[in-house]
Amino acid sequence: MANRFAAGDWIERLANLLPTLAQVQKPYLHEYQERCASVIVLKDGEPPPFPLDDLRLLYDEVRNSRLRGMEAHYEPLRAVLDPVRHALLSHPTLERVAVTGRLIGDNDFWMQILGSGSQISPGVLIAGLMARAAELRGDRFRTALGELNEFLSPAGNGATADVLGNLDEGCDVLLFYGLSLSEVIEVADGMALLPYGEVLRFVDQELVEKFAPWGAGIYGWRSVGAVVRRFRWRPEFRRRGRVNEPAGPPPPPFFQEAAGFLDLLAVSHTTRITRLAALSNRIDGSVGRFLGRETQSLGLYQSWSAEGFSGFDVCPALRAEAFEESREAFGKRNSVCFAKMEPVVGRLSEALRRDGRFAFGDGILDVAIALERMYVLDERNIGYKLSNRASRYLETDPISQERTKKNMQEFYKTRSDIVHSRLDNMTPERVRMAFDTGFEIARRSLFKMVREGRPRDWNTTVDAGS
Repeated sequence: MANRFAAGDWIERLANLLPTLAQVQKPYLHEYQERCASVIVLKDGEPPPFPLDDLRLLYDEVRNSRLRGMEAHYEPLRAVLDPVRHALLSHPTLERVAVTGRLIGDNDFWMQILGSGSQISPGVLIAGLMARAAELRGDRFRTALGELNEFLSPAGNGATADVLGNLDEGCDVLLFYGLSLSEVIEVADGMALLPYGEVLRFVDQELVEKFAPWGAGIYGWRSVGAVVRRFRWRPEFRRRGRVNEPAGPPPPPFFQEAAGFLDLLAVSHTTRITRLAALSNRIDGSVGRFLGRETQSLGLYQSWSAEGFSGFDVCPALRAEAFEESREAFGKRNSVCFAKMEPVVGRLSEALRRDGRFAFGDGILDVAIALERMYVLDERNIGYKLSNRASRYLETDPISQERTKKNMQEFYKTRSDIVHSRLDNMTPERVRMAFDTGFEIARRSLFKMVREGRPRDWNTTVDAGS
């Protein structure tokens, strides 16, 4: 009868072996880096990264040293590396899948992570353990081994939450630019907003630099954030696999809903927000290195151009009241009322993203279309009906009604002057002011109509009171 696996004993055995390996491998690793001229790029104030790839390649050299006539040179390192490999493979998950090859120390197996897999050797996981231990404090090797044991165990096996914390958290990511966040904010149904610091858990810095507007780094990338859908995951280990095995397409409903929520945030904050990239099946970067991956597979679903955005612009910070307004509307996204307003949200968000010489003029036309759709206007007396309906729907006292009516009349007159090329009074200041006042009326109308609905019959409930 097979001996029952004791995780504690497995951890203790490896925890006693790894410190010796770490010491013995140092001169070999230094020699390898000098021979291969490895270049380490340092950033101000940051320690050098753990040389995970170099260590993986060094272990490969040890494994194949007999073929290269280097067996005697690597014998001291092999003498401590082989016991670590044997102890690692005594875990039942790896023992079940490790294949004994022609050379001692092959024992390759397949590791699959959310649709992306490869055939690896035990040395990959050992190098990952070393990299993970370098990130930790205290009893580093035992902590890392405890985490690895959980990753080698099936999800939902009763493990305590404090073993992995959030290390087994993955997410689909919609990266955006244009709004500054200071903390993680829950939205709804597993969706959340991540500030830039948290984004870096799942998205490599190089990828942010690729998609974000040029110059965004001058403010520490604070205007880059992400809408995410989080989930829990586990790697899969087996004897064989296929490279880039399909894991099914990323969930379009999430990316569509996330984009819709960004549009709501843009409208509620009266600021333009651009989507940068939709990335599926992202994992914590520390876990990627832990499992022997220096970088994540791209997982790119879609990307957008940030052309027209300047990274040197100061983007607004998330405002609590505007966020709550957006979240309340988002919570009604499956309602009939929201379905009628959804095109309006997109139109107003598009108005904010207009760029170039005629940005505000084009934006006024977008806002006018949105207003006419919300206030159900026909082709007769549009300007009069629009100003009358908006003022009476939005305001409760005569003074406010009169002010909104005048603002709406000026907005619509400016819109008509743009459409009919009446350029005598079309100063940039007038166009900008008309856009601002018209957009504010449209913004208030949108969120009120989503929240309360609009009158069933404008003729009897609003127009009749004129």
